[in-house]
Amino acid sequence: MSNSYQLETARVVLRQWRSEDYAEFASMNADPDVMRYFPSLLSRKESGALTKKLDNLIAQKGWGFWVAQRKSDNAFIGLVGLNQADDLPVANCMEVGWRLAKAYWGKGYATEAATAALYFAFSILEQD
Repeated sequence: MSNSYQLETARVVLRQWRSEDYAEFASMNADPDVMRYFPSLLSRKESGALTKKLDNLIAQKGWGFWVAQRKSDNAFIGLVGLNQADDLPVANCMEVGWRLAKAYWGKGYATEAATAALYFAFSILEQD
């Protein structure tokens, strides 16, 4: 797919990955608080590989785990989006997910952006 979707809320833009996002994402993935419920922190190399995977999935499908960028100052706040999960105990399942840098916790960004992603899943992708 040549075009990727971009979603907007009142305060957040969900957009395709850019090269300048890689370092911000790596920093977030090295934060023990952010990664508390994940198996481990990600090295810069592991984070870069994940970023490329997320970028490629959006390039192929037009949607996925987008960069969440704050509108007021264009700050990278994390990722929010959708994934066609293949590692869950139910078949043909779509998940909504997010990972935000700690500085942006507790401000409603995840809820706001995830709500937009869910609306996209139900209205544009016609998931049920």
